Amino acid sequence: MTLIWMNPLTPESFEALASTLGDPLVLLSPGGVILGANVPAVRAMGGLKKADVMQRSLLEFVEQSHTELDEWFRLARRTSDGTLGMLKFQNRNEALRVIAHRINSGRSYFLLLRLQEYAVALKQFTALNEKVGQLDREISRRRIVESQLRIERDIAAFGRDIGMTLVESHDLNEALQDCTQLMVRHLDIALARIWLANDAGTLLHLVASSGLYTHLNGEHGRIRFGDYKIGRIAQEQQTHVTNDVLSDPAIHDKDWAEREGIVAFIGCPLIDGRTTVGVIGMFARDPLNDAVSTALRSVANSIALRIRKQTIQDGLAKQTQALKEADRRKDEFLAMLSHELRNPLAPVRSGLDLLAISETQHRDTIEMMQRQIEHLVRLVDDLLDVSRIMLGKVDLRKRPVTLGSLIEQAHETLQEMIKDAGHRFEVRLPPEPVWINADSVRIIQVIENLLKNACKYTDSGGDISINVNTAGNQVTLAVEDNGIGIDSDLLPQVFDLFTQADRTLDRAQGGLGIGLTLTKNLVEMHRGSIRVSSAGLGTGTTFTVQLPICAAPQDDADTEAQLPPPTNAPLRILAVDDNRAARFMMEKLLEKLGPHEVKTAGDGQSAIEIFVEFQPELVFMDIGLPGQDGYEIARQIRKLETGTPCRLVALTGYGQQGDREKSKQAGFDEHLVKPPGIDQIRELLSHPRKV
Repeated sequence: MTLIWMNPLTPESFEALASTLGDPLVLLSPGGVILGANVPAVRAMGGLKKADVMQRSLLEFVEQSHTELDEWFRLARRTSDGTLGMLKFQNRNEALRVIAHRINSGRSYFLLLRLQEYAVALKQFTALNEKVGQLDREISRRRIVESQLRIERDIAAFGRDIGMTLVESHDLNEALQDCTQLMVRHLDIALARIWLANDAGTLLHLVASSGLYTHLNGEHGRIRFGDYKIGRIAQEQQTHVTNDVLSDPAIHDKDWAEREGIVAFIGCPLIDGRTTVGVIGMFARDPLNDAVSTALRSVANSIALRIRKQTIQDGLAKQTQALKEADRRKDEFLAMLSHELRNPLAPVRSGLDLLAISETQHRDTIEMMQRQIEHLVRLVDDLLDVSRIMLGKVDLRKRPVTLGSLIEQAHETLQEMIKDAGHRFEVRLPPEPVWINADSVRIIQVIENLLKNACKYTDSGGDISINVNTAGNQVTLAVEDNGIGIDSDLLPQVFDLFTQADRTLDRAQGGLGIGLTLTKNLVEMHRGSIRVSSAGLGTGTTFTVQLPICAAPQDDADTEAQLPPPTNAPLRILAVDDNRAARFMMEKLLEKLGPHEVKTAGDGQSAIEIFVEFQPELVFMDIGLPGQDGYEIARQIRKLETGTPCRLVALTGYGQQGDREKSKQAGFDEHLVKPPGIDQIRELLSHPRKV
């Protein structure tokens, strides 16, 4: 009950208000004289009459001594809050509970007493105590809820951060170290560690540690499956949880736990499928609830998945490295294969060229053999080209050129093949020249591949045509035949490597099945496209190439004009090759091509000696010489030159771009790949000096 008084307070105003209230109220002067009392107060004081108590000291009606009552009054006068006490009135058996309030009234003040019987006071106290208990229980409940919410919030943040770490990390060990740090930060634990199993599944290696210890070596850096609690968790694949480490028989190092104040432990296996790939261990100084245990199990699953991902990535990386190594060995093998195939071809081709320019009655036979040698050389070239082109190791030497001139050169190369097969061949071109920005050699190779393909798969006496049309800034070149056609099942795989139509014993068309793969890649390198169409077997085939058109150049001067004028003058020529047959045939061929003086050498030292004495104007040098290789001999020749430099030609079975760069750096002017054609040799003989 709250009392509100209107100031200034007087005995009269007290009487007017107190008479309306049911609580026993007494108004005292500062000295303890009763100035007013309502009926309930007089009744509570022992059944006295109001006139008997007015203007008398309260001390006259209570059993407390003057000292005790005076001390209580003194305390009440010093505070504006209620002052609690007990008064034993002389006419009552039970003491009354009294609350004294100091009431200011102007410059003076009064003491207002509110009297309560003990039973009423006890009842009110009990009710108040119950309310206090309810409030205490509510506060405790809220604290528990807040604590639970805080734990759930920390666990949610923990799960979120763990997930982001596992997804965004590239290095597994760094990710696991971050995970242990997050466990310590979010779950308020003392020590978090992660072990990973070896491939054999027999040993655990500590890879991450945060909290009390961050080192990864020591007694528990390696744990065998089955040893200690961590090893048993790995072996049994069972989570272990305890909030009483010191009493848990499964925990072995209780001295350490007691020293560090560790009371709780959770250990979870990391399982991928049915295989243990690691273990998580957490140690805490406070008991851990079920939510933390559940969260750690979930995290264990996520970490196991991350380990699987890393295993897959490592496996793919190893496979990629193995493929790169295999590709490197393949390139080395192809280069060596090229060298080993070209070396014996060189004397054979030179010998046939020598016979072809001599008077002989077997010219048809020689020309047939030359075509077969040319075919074999092309197969070797294709075998190397398909590897280099598909890996993007070929640099295109583009320049504006007319498509018609390239078609003409391709037809000139294959006209004997077309003629021998009895095919009718026709070319249809637009009235105006069509210019493309292209590597002439490669586009000619594309056209030749398509024409050879048409020849191979068209019966004798068939029709083959090339049709060129323009549309906007694009030109299409269609090679059409009326040959055997392509089965619809094979059509989608036509441009795949090593794909060929079915061949029978009576119809072996030959080839490696790489020509169309080369063609497609070369066209795409020119920002073009190629497609094939056929209505089926027996209906013929059409290959259509589409390329971008470029503007005609302003000055179409022939590059040959930049060369010195050709000469037929006799030359001093040195041919260096460790292959005796190649050396012999090159010497005879060079002598047959003009009144030249030719000398040969079989090794680098002999070549140097002959060069100093002979001073040749043209040198053909094999690269793969015994002892000092051709590169080193070329560098020495350049140092020994005193007058006009000779024209130095590398003649080798190695023909990749890297080989050409090395020969250029060594001082060679030209790089010819074995076996050289007679036209290439004639060109060098007609222009022996450096340009």
